[in-house]
Amino acid sequence: MLTITDLSQTLNVWIRRLRLQRALTWALRGLILGLALSLALGMFGLYRSELLKEEFLALVIFVPLVLSFSAALTAFLWPVPPLKAARYFDRRFDLKERVSTALELGQRSANIPSEIIDRQLQDAVAASKRVSLRRDLPFRSNLGEGVGVLLLVALIGIVWFRGEDWFRAAQQARAVQQAVAEQTAQIEEIIKQVESNEALSETQREAITTPLKEALQNLEENPSLESSVSTLTSTGEKLQALSDPQSQQLSQALKEAGNQLAGQEGSPLQEIGQDLAQGNTVSAASKLKNIDVNELSQAERQQLAEQLDAMADSLQSTNPGLANELRQAANALRNGDTASAQQALQSAAESLARAGQQITFSQTASQTASQMQQGAGQVLAAGGGGQQANQAGQSQQGQGSNQGGQTEGAGSSGAGQGSGTSEGQTGNEAGSSPIQQNNGPGDGGETSYEQIYAPTLLGGEGGPQVDLPGTGEGGEVVGEGPTTPGDPGTSLVPYSEVYSQYEEINNQAIENGEIPAQFTQIIKNYFDSLKP
Repeated sequence: MLTITDLSQTLNVWIRRLRLQRALTWALRGLILGLALSLALGMFGLYRSELLKEEFLALVIFVPLVLSFSAALTAFLWPVPPLKAARYFDRRFDLKERVSTALELGQRSANIPSEIIDRQLQDAVAASKRVSLRRDLPFRSNLGEGVGVLLLVALIGIVWFRGEDWFRAAQQARAVQQAVAEQTAQIEEIIKQVESNEALSETQREAITTPLKEALQNLEENPSLESSVSTLTSTGEKLQALSDPQSQQLSQALKEAGNQLAGQEGSPLQEIGQDLAQGNTVSAASKLKNIDVNELSQAERQQLAEQLDAMADSLQSTNPGLANELRQAANALRNGDTASAQQALQSAAESLARAGQQITFSQTASQTASQMQQGAGQVLAAGGGGQQANQAGQSQQGQGSNQGGQTEGAGSSGAGQGSGTSEGQTGNEAGSSPIQQNNGPGDGGETSYEQIYAPTLLGGEGGPQVDLPGTGEGGEVVGEGPTTPGDPGTSLVPYSEVYSQYEEINNQAIENGEIPAQFTQIIKNYFDSLKP
C-alpha cells in the first residue's frame, strides 16, 4: 500500500533536480555578472594607470569565479518548501494538481476519509511515474546568456592583447609610486639622523630638517612623477644653498695639519693631530681645551709652541682667526706667560669647535642635497625618463661627494659615485643609504669640484648607443661615446666648465623630438637644478 512517504521521496528527487538546475542557471548568471564587473573594474584601473597586467588577469579570473560559485551555491541551498515545489511540478509536468492535492490531503488526514486519501495518493503516484526528468526538467542554458559570456570574454581578450600601452603606463606609475615611497622612507631616516646629530646645533639641525619635512609632506600629498621630481630637486637646491664651499677647504686644511701633528711621536698635540686627520674636530677641540700648560716641562712648552705655529700656518688662508689664536698661544709659551697661553688655547679650542660644527653642517647639507638630487633622478628614471636622468646625474653626482664626503664627529658618508674622487677611490652611491654617523675623511685628500668627461669626446666611434624609450621604432640615438673611465683618448674637465655643453646637447634632443613630450619639462627643470 502506497503512503505519503512514497510520494514525498519522489518529490525530493524532483527538488534535488530543480536545485541543480537553478544552480547551473545562476552559475552562468554569476559568471556574466563577474565578467562584466571585472571588466569594468579593470578598465577603470587601467584608465587610472593603477592596474598591472598580471593584476588584470587575476581580476578577470578571480571575480567571475567567485561570483559564479557564490550564485550557484546560494541557488542550490535556497529553501524549497515541499508543497510549493509540488505545485510547481504540477504546472511544469502538467499533472493537473495531482501531487499538490495528494500532499495537502495527506497533511489533513484527520478530517478526510482515508479512502479518498488513498485514491488520490495512488493517482498522484501513478502520474509521477510518467515523468521523465531528463525530458521534462532538462539542464538547459539561455542562449542570450551564453552569447553574453562569449562577448564579455572577447572584450577581455581584446583588452589583454591590445592594452600594452595601458599596462606599460600602469607599470611606470607603479614604479614611480615605489620610487617615491623609497625616497619618503629615506628622507624620514635622514631627518632622524640629523635630529640626533649632537655635532650640530639646534639651529643647524632645524635648518636642514625644515626643507626635508616640507619635502616629505609634499611627497605624501602629491606623489605624482612631475611633482615628486620637482619637490626633490627644489629641496636639493635649498640644502645645497646651506653648504659653504670654504668649509670644505677648511676641512682639508685641518686634515693636513692633523697629519703633520699625528706623525710627531710623543708630542703634546699628537692625539689632537690624529683626531683632526680622522675628521673628528669635536674631539680635537675638547683635547686642545684640556691641555694644561702648567703641567708641561720647558722643553714640552717649546715643542708645543712650534707645533701651534705650524698648525697656524696651515690654517692661515682658511681660518685666519683660529690661526691668530694659535699663534698668540705659541708666543705666550715662548715668553713664559702661561696664563695668557692657557687663555689663548681655550679661545683656540672654542674656535676649532665652532669650525668643526660649521664643517659638519656644511657637509651634512651638501650630502643631503646630493641624495635629494639623485632621488629625483631615480624617480624620473622610474617614470621612463631613465636615460636622460642618468645623463644629467653624471654631472651632478660628484658635487655632493666632494663637498659632503665626510662630516665631523657624527657626519655622513660620501654621496655620489666616484667620478669626482681621487684616483683609486670611489664614493658611496648617493641615495643608497641615509647619512652615516662617525664617518671621517680618509686619506688622499679631497677636490673642490667634480671632474667629468669632456662632451667633445661624446659621439666617437665604437661607443654604445643611448636609446630613449617611446621615441620611434627602437628608440632614437642620442649619442655615442666611451663608457669606461680611463679609456685611451678620454679627458677629464671641471664640471662647471662643461655644463653648458651638456645642456646644449639636451636642448637639441628636445628640439629634435628625441625625448618623449611628457618628460620635456621635467628634464628641463632637472638641468636647471644642476647649474653650477
